[in-house]
Amino acid sequence: MSDERASYLASATGPEPVDRERLDLIREILAQEVTWAEPPPEVADRLLDAVVSHRGAGEPLTAAPSRHWGWAAAVAGIAAAVVVVAGLLGVFSSPGERVIEIAGTDLEPSATGEVAIRETDAGWWLRLDLDDLPAAAEGSYYEGWVWNDEGDGVSIGTFHMRGGTDSVVLWSGVDPADYPAIWVTLETEDGDPAASDRIVMWGRPEDG
Repeated sequence: MSDERASYLASATGPEPVDRERLDLIREILAQEVTWAEPPPEVADRLLDAVVSHRGAGEPLTAAPSRHWGWAAAVAGIAAAVVVVAGLLGVFSSPGERVIEIAGTDLEPSATGEVAIRETDAGWWLRLDLDDLPAAAEGSYYEGWVWNDEGDGVSIGTFHMRGGTDSVVLWSGVDPADYPAIWVTLETEDGDPAASDRIVMWGRPEDG
């Protein structure tokens, strides 16, 4: 063993304890489907602005690596990743969002949720935050819809909830203001594009 290595081991006090709360936060954020969903087109620009702002405030974007990279540095890196991911999720929030409450029907009476809606250049972005909606069984899936008062519905996407997540991002090509009712139906993988009559969740704006 070299003198330098022996001296380092003799003087080392050991790694700092791992912050379990931060690690749990990492797992929670990375487990959310919305973390990996395609973001609205303007997110990249807003994230870049945030990075430039942090740099202008004197926060370095990079740092020279230590010769001895231990647990303390690893935990610090993980904590920085949490800040970046959490910040990216925060970019999704917007003062222009409308939030609509939806609730389970007789098919899923315990299910509750909210739908955040925001207009983008590509259409309307909808994030469904759902509680107590079970995963769709094999051979079936959930489908989101916006529905108008004339009885016309437009699909906004499909999902199955089998990953244990409670957040889903969907997209609409029509203005939800013109299609104010939001449905979630349970569909069978049979190739039929029409909405089934198994409506598991439903809601609309109080003023709609």
